[in-house]
Amino acid sequence: MSKSACELYYDRVAHSYDDSYKSPYWEFYQAVTWYNLKRNLPRSLPARILDIGGGTGIWALKLAKSGYNITLADLSQKMLDVAQRKAEQTNLANKITFAKADICEMSAFGDNTFDMAIAQGDPISCAQEPLKAVREIHRVLKPKAVCIASVDNKFSGMRVFMEQGKLDQLEELIATGRTNWFTSNKEEQYQLTYFSPDELRKLFTRNGFEVLALSGKVVLPVRANEQVLKDRDAFDRMLKLELKLHTEEALLGNASHLEITCRKV
Repeated sequence: MSKSACELYYDRVAHSYDDSYKSPYWEFYQAVTWYNLKRNLPRSLPARILDIGGGTGIWALKLAKSGYNITLADLSQKMLDVAQRKAEQTNLANKITFAKADICEMSAFGDNTFDMAIAQGDPISCAQEPLKAVREIHRVLKPKAVCIASVDNKFSGMRVFMEQGKLDQLEELIATGRTNWFTSNKEEQYQLTYFSPDELRKLFTRNGFEVLALSGKVVLPVRANEQVLKDRDAFDRMLKLELKLHTEEALLGNASHLEITCRKV
């Protein structure tokens, strides 16, 4: 079977993927993510957690270090290879199972298998069929299991296209919620789906989930002066403010990403 454009892209960037997220902004973003993950983790360490679109293993490794058994699933074998090397180097390979799987087709996993699922890095937005992706997540989760997923924020996409003067993409995004992700290689250009807060809620509630929380990542305009985050005291103070504000409905449009926390019903 031929590889999708999305798989081709992540195969190519796997060796340098982690380097793309080494900045004060992304450290802040990841701190917000980890806060929400930690407060929703299963109480039982034998619980099985599925990390969908887990890439090079940033969250799988942290969860394994915390004592959980993780299944890291990703579309790209080369991303999985990087994650496995990191797990071996940190003596965590015995806590992580690696599986090549598309979020829209997770037939390798049985119904009602996992106690929790996370989908960070926006794999639902990258999916060819986001609706099918959410239904697959619902299928593999046990009843009452929690899912925490991030997606691209439609309002952020609109702002970026307006700033860049890309009116064709702006019109397409508003009309369809989708736009092409352009890379240097035309064979790697794939569609992204952006969501408004209301669209994200409906995607999950109409497919068997109860929404527990919806937040923005991140709502503070930290990119306006992200060098401030290099100071640890300033970082901690801003993180405290972010965690106080990031679920406020009126501020969700400021965020580049949305994150939904929900429970299978």
